[in-house]
Amino acid sequence: MRLLWAFNHDEATRSFARAAELDPGCAACYWGVALTVGPNYNLPGMDGVRASVAAQALTRAQETAAHASPVEQALIEALAARYPTRAPLGSENLDAVQASYAAAMRAVAARFPDDDDVQTLCAESEMNVHAWKLWTPQGQPVEGTLAIAARLEAVLRRNPRHPGANHYYIHVMEASREPGRAVPSAERLRGLMPAAGHIEHMPAHIMQRVGRYEEAAEANRRGAAADRAYFAATTPPAYYAMYLAHNYAFLAYSAAMEGRKAETLAAVQSVLGAVPLEMALAMGDSGWSLTQQYAALLRFGLWDELLALAPPEARAPGLTAGYLYGRGFALAARGRAGEAQATLERLRALAAAAPAETTAGFNRLSDVIAVAEPIVAARIAASSGRDGEAATLLEQAVAAEDRLAYDEPADWFFPARHLLGAELLIAGRAGDAARVYREDLERNPRNGWALSGLAAALRAAGRSSEAAAVTRQLTQAWRHADVALPGSAFWYAGADTSHCACEREAAPSADVKLRAATPEAGVH
Repeated sequence: MRLLWAFNHDEATRSFARAAELDPGCAACYWGVALTVGPNYNLPGMDGVRASVAAQALTRAQETAAHASPVEQALIEALAARYPTRAPLGSENLDAVQASYAAAMRAVAARFPDDDDVQTLCAESEMNVHAWKLWTPQGQPVEGTLAIAARLEAVLRRNPRHPGANHYYIHVMEASREPGRAVPSAERLRGLMPAAGHIEHMPAHIMQRVGRYEEAAEANRRGAAADRAYFAATTPPAYYAMYLAHNYAFLAYSAAMEGRKAETLAAVQSVLGAVPLEMALAMGDSGWSLTQQYAALLRFGLWDELLALAPPEARAPGLTAGYLYGRGFALAARGRAGEAQATLERLRALAAAAPAETTAGFNRLSDVIAVAEPIVAARIAASSGRDGEAATLLEQAVAAEDRLAYDEPADWFFPARHLLGAELLIAGRAGDAARVYREDLERNPRNGWALSGLAAALRAAGRSSEAAAVTRQLTQAWRHADVALPGSAFWYAGADTSHCACEREAAPSADVKLRAATPEAGVH
């Protein structure tokens, strides 16, 4: 059961199967095999092989149920609603089956209201009905979400250290407008199952949302270490490599928010080592999960490193999109506007040619390209001094990013508002820049990039006391960084660095004297 709570479903299947070998009359052991081999929150659907295993195990559970406890009998009966036939579960039948199973589990939960495991299993069955879509992109709950939260909260009041309830409660609350409600669960999970990498990692899902980025990073370090030890001790299920990669991807995101360039770039390379492209494609990924290698370099203004990268294989459209985005931006940043425009056209052509169902994390590839395209276009415009056009394009990118479905780490590596705020500052629109930065801080609390931009915007508006207060927050937020802040993004810098510390290679305008600067100038 603890492996189930930790989302290591196939290892749980192995354990339940071994228990059944040792005790052939154990109905609950067969139930465990049937349950864990099926669909789950992170792996919807079930192929023919798994469907056959589930059917056989459920049959054995039913055959031996006479000697089981009442609660075990009820769980076995409910599981029959999940596997009405031996057929695989896919897009044509999964939703109906998940809903049927959740209804059956609610009946079991009503019979055993004080059984914490039953209540947690019921909550999981309900979560799977709307997996990763428990809240709208605006943070509103979908039908049933609040009831799931209440069920898990009741378990946690009785049993605060229940690993499954804490784990699932984090997933329920992370995309809400109140992720802080799950901070106690995040704090309790640390060290609760130290050999379970995913449990060690899970606090990051909340710490990231509430602006505790170093704690999010540390959770991912611990999760990766536990998973590496697991990999060294046994042969894990093939898909579990994605969990290890998830730790590293999340670490890269958290470290980048802290300004930890070296750790960010190392974590990105670890993602690539954990999940080679061939494996990602075999798991249905378009390659978008591997695009942090481009976004991280862009985040830290490493244009030459970006331009030195070879293009990826054409069969990975998501990876190619990330490459073209990073390359187009870097070309524009280096003043190679013609090449940047040609790269942008290639990105647009890719978006037009990609099948509509091509995914990028929990979004469609077309959705993330809708963020990337105006950013590259804005960088080209800004490099040519067309600041009004650049700001308008970046506003489009922000709107497209806001429409993305929730994922953690986000399917878009760093907020477009950081770029928009930088552009608004250089255009002399300090008030608008301050608004944009505050919007970002609502979404990504206490991040140093936005705090830096907000402090600059307040200084530009003559609000020095407010700027000083924000700067104090910035000092705390940036205490682990290994780069000097360039402002809210590596964009471009004016000579008046008290107002904007971004960068620009454009010729000076008549009224604002700008100096050329390289992004690496502020890196130590």
